[in-house]
Amino acid sequence: MLKAAFALAAIVLLASATPPPVGPVPPAKPATDASPVPEPKPQSPIAEPAPTASGKDDETARSAPESPAEQAACLKALTESGATFKTVTPKDDPGACGIERPVELSEPVPGVTLDPPAVLRCEAALEMTTWTRDVVLPVARRAYPDRQVKTLANASSYICRNRNSAETGKVSEHARGNAIDISAITFSNGTSLPMKPRGEDSDMDGAFQRSLTAAACLYFTTVLSPGSDATHQDHLHLDVLERRGGFRYCR
Repeated sequence: MLKAAFALAAIVLLASATPPPVGPVPPAKPATDASPVPEPKPQSPIAEPAPTASGKDDETARSAPESPAEQAACLKALTESGATFKTVTPKDDPGACGIERPVELSEPVPGVTLDPPAVLRCEAALEMTTWTRDVVLPVARRAYPDRQVKTLANASSYICRNRNSAETGKVSEHARGNAIDISAITFSNGTSLPMKPRGEDSDMDGAFQRSLTAAACLYFTTVLSPGSDATHQDHLHLDVLERRGGFRYCR
């Protein structure tokens, strides 16, 4: 009897006891059945095409087609100047090289020869003619009254190559018929003045050459005097490259 009373009391105590507090519910774990999305791998840069062995192959560098009307006006001016020249067959070399309507200039002014004759675009030939007439001859008369200019040595006119004859890079203005290189001036008494660095020469030869090169910038858009850089030590480079804003490069 006593045991039954104790059992009943235990059941009452257990029923009335307070249940333990419920702890925080942990956050749900993300599903693990989906595979993670891999980050995109960086793509290799697109390789630039290797430069051609020569800028002469760059068709985009070709000069714009020459205007027949401008060509006719230029030929008329060249004829009226007294220059000796002839039109020759077009130069149509690979890439950017070529002259659509070339002329061969043999005497910029009467009595003064280009040796050998220069193949040029008419515009370059006309500037060569006016520079010879308006600068070379009067300056020579002032510097050397006992002699006359007879020959301008043509080291290079039209030739299909890059600038400074480099393997790569921009095409030369020689390749478009816009440039001529003068390496010497010969006089009627047989003497010759070679083009060489004369920036510090204090004699008449130095004064004469510096006068020619300085005034050439009034006629040509590029003038590179002897000694202006490593590739222009023994000649005077003259060209009519057209630049934005009429910019001229003379040194």
